Amino acid sequence: MILHRIVFFISILVSLLIGYYDYQTGTQISMLLFYAVPILVSSWYCGKLEGIIVAFFAASSWLIDNLTNQPYGGNVTIIFWNAFTRLSIFVLIAYIISLQAQLRSALEREKLRANTDRLTGLLNKETFRGRVEDEILRSRRYNHPLSLAFIDLDNFKQVNDIQGHARGDKLLQQISDIITHTIRGIDIAGRVGGDEFAICLPETNEEQVGKAIDKLVKALAIMTNQSGWQVTASIGVVTCTEVCFTETYDVLLGTADKLMYAAKEKGKNAAEFETIGAGKNANLQDIQYRLPILSHPFSIILPYGKATSTFHQHLLENKS
Repeated sequence: MILHRIVFFISILVSLLIGYYDYQTGTQISMLLFYAVPILVSSWYCGKLEGIIVAFFAASSWLIDNLTNQPYGGNVTIIFWNAFTRLSIFVLIAYIISLQAQLRSALEREKLRANTDRLTGLLNKETFRGRVEDEILRSRRYNHPLSLAFIDLDNFKQVNDIQGHARGDKLLQQISDIITHTIRGIDIAGRVGGDEFAICLPETNEEQVGKAIDKLVKALAIMTNQSGWQVTASIGVVTCTEVCFTETYDVLLGTADKLMYAAKEKGKNAAEFETIGAGKNANLQDIQYRLPILSHPFSIILPYGKATSTFHQHLLENKS
């Protein structure tokens, strides 16, 4: 909004400056093309009303210049008629350009709706798949690592059953906000199911993705503890290294899905990791490990109020 106001006032100022130069050059040189520029800019970026206002300033500047420069005894009626004609042209330009800008905005909104999940604002399943497939191709071309995380909310059904679907939708929106504000700008997040989310992390190896998931888990823990949501998250993460060329989107997502279910079977509120193609000396065998860097437990808040720390317990079991 502030940018629109700046553009609007600058357009008016430019119109007045053009009017001043029009006065200096006299009536022999037409400045019609220059007058049209601020009208086009204000109509496109600010809207129809602003464009019409700038058109009035432009037409008024032209009229004042012609009245000032007219020879003694000139026909004032002709000058006013020409001013009205020029004002009509300017208003028509503003109207047409503003309509084009509205059409562009409408098309962008429809494209956004087609590509995003309406509830959470994240990419929908189809668009997420396409974006991740592009990243897989790019990682193969440049021999760069890529990680994919699959997130499923624990105890989410209880929220819907006990508190209602409206509260469940609110929770999904808050989870999506946490994901959006936690991941990097190059990462890709999507909603792939009812309470299932996925994140693609380009240029991210197993050590880096561990830190990223640690950051996400802590952010989710803070949000759930502060808001009182009785949910946690089970996460499966698969990392494809620079020597991993054959894995498709379905393979990576399926692997991450299986890891997520493995985390649930071990008590939920945990993350399972797997690296595919860890190096030439590994003979492309999978390497599985538990998250080694999380130092704070991500507690499950049970309906009756007792908190457990299964995430921390899993880490201790793994270290032993």
